[in-house]
Amino acid sequence: MVGGLLGTDPWTLAARCGEMLRAALPAATLGVNALALALGVLASPPSRAANEAAKAPQGMEALQDDELAAVRGADGIAFNLNNFSIISSLTNPLSLTYLSPNGSSLTLSGLSLLRTDDTDPFADPYQLTLQSRPGQQDMIALDFPLNAAGKQAWSLTADFSHCDMMVSGTCTGTNFVGGTLQVSDLTMKGGGLTISPTTLADTQGISFGLGTQLDIGSLSVFSRGRGSDGTIDASDKLVISGIHLANVNGGPWMLADLNQHPGLFNADTDQAGSSYLHLQVGWPTAGYTVPTASLNIDNITFTTAGVNGAAATVTNLGSASVAAMQINYVDIKFRTTP
Repeated sequence: MVGGLLGTDPWTLAARCGEMLRAALPAATLGVNALALALGVLASPPSRAANEAAKAPQGMEALQDDELAAVRGADGIAFNLNNFSIISSLTNPLSLTYLSPNGSSLTLSGLSLLRTDDTDPFADPYQLTLQSRPGQQDMIALDFPLNAAGKQAWSLTADFSHCDMMVSGTCTGTNFVGGTLQVSDLTMKGGGLTISPTTLADTQGISFGLGTQLDIGSLSVFSRGRGSDGTIDASDKLVISGIHLANVNGGPWMLADLNQHPGLFNADTDQAGSSYLHLQVGWPTAGYTVPTASLNIDNITFTTAGVNGAAATVTNLGSASVAAMQINYVDIKFRTTP
């Protein structure tokens, strides 16, 4: 029998082998059935195999606009900021300056920003998704890390100043040097940011929702600033330590909700032709209860340097707290002075 099969093509050979196996062993045997099925697949005629190969896609094909518009992401993107840091150089410090149309400026200089990390940088990431809302515009959602253990902690240091007249990048007027601002161990635990085009009539801008739970180790203002070597002069300072902001029921506090209590950020011009930057949290929709938050501060301390070698004066105001607070409506306009 073997000699009679040597000149047979492989597809016919596979078919005959399958017939012999089915004849030699009981048909109820599971292993034989599976093998017979596999041999039957191999026994497909060459013309069928050639047709299937011809139909196989040869590469990526461009989608039409309507097909592309129907594509929806399911999982979004997860990312993190492992080893993130911006350290300002003493010889060429990083500065951020807002220059107003009337020539005044506000500057943050010597800016440094850094963050500590989890052991596993991808165990608790940020998540960015595009989500649909029935009957409304789609929204972009950025979910913050849960950060339950507080291992992702931010620190910020910057000098701030205000000049009433800037000419070609140089302050030619009065320059008020406010000192150094330092924020240590700022942790955000859960919450997130959602944004979408605004649905307000005759209004352009971005609608947003924002929820956060904050713990800040300390927020300090050093009025004497820093020396040439970058060392902070702590002889005059205000220190607010142990700042805790959260929903009264625990977890993140929703300052604004995109669906029920939306915020608005845009630039606008009034009837007199004066432009301004606009930040608003609109009134909540009917039947929606605005979330309530609590704010607790462990300690507030003022330190004033002594005169003529005298010891510094320390004024300790102790702790402070707000048991329950709500934001029902906010309307803030930032504009330059005339």
